[in-house]
Amino acid sequence: MDSLVNILGGVRFDEPWWLLLLPLVVAGAAGYHLFRGNRRAGMLFPSVAALRSAGLAAGAAARLPEWLRWAAFALAVVALAGPRAPFPASSRDTTGIDIMIALDVSESMRQKDFGGKSRFSAARDAALRFIGNRPADRIGLVVFSGGSFTRCPLTLDHEVLARLAETVEPGFFEEPGTAIGTAVLTATNRLRASASREKVLVLITDGENNAGEVAPATAARLAARYGVRIYTIYAGRQGDGEESASSKVLSRQGREALAGLARVSGGRMFSAAESFALMKTFREIDRLEKSRLKGLLPGRNMALYPWFLLTAVALLFVEQALSATRFIRIP
Repeated sequence: MDSLVNILGGVRFDEPWWLLLLPLVVAGAAGYHLFRGNRRAGMLFPSVAALRSAGLAAGAAARLPEWLRWAAFALAVVALAGPRAPFPASSRDTTGIDIMIALDVSESMRQKDFGGKSRFSAARDAALRFIGNRPADRIGLVVFSGGSFTRCPLTLDHEVLARLAETVEPGFFEEPGTAIGTAVLTATNRLRASASREKVLVLITDGENNAGEVAPATAARLAARYGVRIYTIYAGRQGDGEESASSKVLSRQGREALAGLARVSGGRMFSAAESFALMKTFREIDRLEKSRLKGLLPGRNMALYPWFLLTAVALLFVEQALSATRFIRIP
């Protein structure tokens, strides 16, 4: 309510001299009513109620078309004065960014340590829910193990994307290994051609780079050059008592490499050892992107004359329609 009062109190006119016509409009309406409206030809009718039952207006209500006509003239005068209203700065939430999801399909992703689900299934389910929460964004899918492949290019058709994602399983590639650098490069090549100013890569893996000809750090620097932010997710346990010492070392090295990959591009690295943690991670990425894009629309002066003019034209149309139907004059 306070905002509306501030807006109305700040209304200014580009050509205020036109407002001098408003008293003339009021005088014209009053003169028409006094000297012409009451002197129109008429005829006696035995029952006003019969006129109303026939769908015609009688009495003071019959003057409604006149009031609409003069109101339209008044609004037209205000429109000629060029009214403008100040609108304060307001929050905005920019949407429509481009996102590539890079999903590890190496054999190690078959391991079922996510509450009975494999690492791959848990990661894919979390990614699909993330996709469903961003209907305004173009999203694509890259899958990788020893090599990488664009399973789905950037698209707004998230149903097609989901169907394509559901047809992928670990072992999709014959090449063994985990080529993280190659996956980042493939996704970056898809995003660099995008006209969007906001580009994001979400990479999900359970290991460290051990294949491919491109180092992850090199690919990350290239991604940063093209404005691509990288969020990395380590989907796996961070080394518990059941794992060997060498596995714990590899796990730690893999997480450190993913953290460096994200840091170079301005993103973040996450670890998830269960399905709930994966879902939470994707929610956090969703929140980070939305909050990062929030800002303020600067205050501005908006021209109001089109609204006054359109309202005046609408009133004239209504006046003509009523004058030819329910409020028709006889004779």
